[in-house]
Amino acid sequence: MFYNVLETVTVNSQHYQESIIETITAFQWIGIVYLLGAIIMLVKLFTNLYHITRIDKFAQANLSNELPSNVKFVVADVVPFSFLKNVYINPNKYKQKQLKEIIAHELVHINQQHTYDCLFYELLIVFFWFHPIVYKYRTSAKELHEFLADEGAISSGISGVEYQQLLFEQATGLKILTLANSFNYSLVKRRIIMLTKIKSSRVAKIRLLYVLPILGALIIAFACNNEKDTISDENLKTVSVNDAITQAEKVENEIYFQVEVMPEYPGGDAELRNFISSNVTYPLEAKAKGIEGRVFTQFIVNKEGKVEDVKVVRGVDPLLDEEAIRVISAMPYWTPGENEGKKVKVSFTVPINFQLN
Repeated sequence: MFYNVLETVTVNSQHYQESIIETITAFQWIGIVYLLGAIIMLVKLFTNLYHITRIDKFAQANLSNELPSNVKFVVADVVPFSFLKNVYINPNKYKQKQLKEIIAHELVHINQQHTYDCLFYELLIVFFWFHPIVYKYRTSAKELHEFLADEGAISSGISGVEYQQLLFEQATGLKILTLANSFNYSLVKRRIIMLTKIKSSRVAKIRLLYVLPILGALIIAFACNNEKDTISDENLKTVSVNDAITQAEKVENEIYFQVEVMPEYPGGDAELRNFISSNVTYPLEAKAKGIEGRVFTQFIVNKEGKVEDVKVVRGVDPLLDEEAIRVISAMPYWTPGENEGKKVKVSFTVPINFQLN
C-alpha cells in the first residue's frame, strides 16, 4: 500500500501523455473498512430481529389461566427467552412446575426492561465493532441480567434447590438467540454459585476482619518500597533532560503522510507532471530490449521544501528505475508542508509509466 500517490505520468518512447489514476488514501481505506464492518454488524442485528419477529408471528397465545397472558407458546427449537413484553417458550419440553419457574425468571427480564439494554449494546457493537471492550460489556451485561433474573425468581417464592436443579437440566444443545434474554445463557455454573452465596451480614462482617490485617500488611509493604525506590532530584532531572532530547529527535525526524498544509510543487500538480514528462529520457537500451512498465518512486519533501530520500518502492527494471530516480531527484524546491504551525517532512509516491507505444 502506497500513501499520497500522485497522478501517474505516462512517458511514451515518442511523446508523453498524462493518465489520471484515482487513488485511495490510508484514511479512506480505514473509512471503507469501518463502514463494511458496521454494515455487517447492522445486517446481523436486523437478521436477529427478523428471526424473533418470525417466532412471534407463528407463536400461539396460551389459554391457561395459570400462566400470564404475555406468555406465548412456540414450537421452534430455541430455549425460553423474553423480548420486550412477551415470553416465548416451548411447553412440550417442560413440566408444568418447570414452566412456572422459567416464566418467573423471564418476567424479571421484562419487568426490568433488559431488552432495551440488549438492543443498546447491539447498537454499540454496530458503531464500535472494531473495539473488543464493547463485546466484553455486552457479555457482562447479559451475565448481570441473568443474576438479577435468578434473584428475582427466587424472591418470588421458588425453591432454591429446585431452581438449581432446573439450571442443570437446561444444559441442552438448543439454539440460543443472543439478542434476546435467553433462560439458558451459557453461564449456568456462575449462576448457581451466585445463588448459593451466603448473604448473611454477620458472615460478611467476619470476612471483613480477615481483610484488615492483609490491608495493613500491604500498606507497610508499599511504604518500604517507596523508601527504597526514591530517586534523587538530580537523577530525576538528568532522566527528564534525556527523555526530552530523545523526544525532540523523534519529532525532528518524524515523517508525515497527511498534514494540515500539504507541500505544494511550484505551479501545482499540472506543472509537476509537466516537469517529469519533459525531463524523462526513455533509456535507449530499454527501448531496444522492449522494456516498459510503471515505476513507483517515493520521496520526501523536507522542512525546507527540498526533495530527498528518493527511492523506488516498486520497480520494473534497473534502467527505468534509475531514470525515474534521476528525474525525481532533480525536482526544484517545493513549498514545505506544515502541521500545528510547524514545518514538517511529508512523504509522497509518484508512479511514472514508461510506455513504448
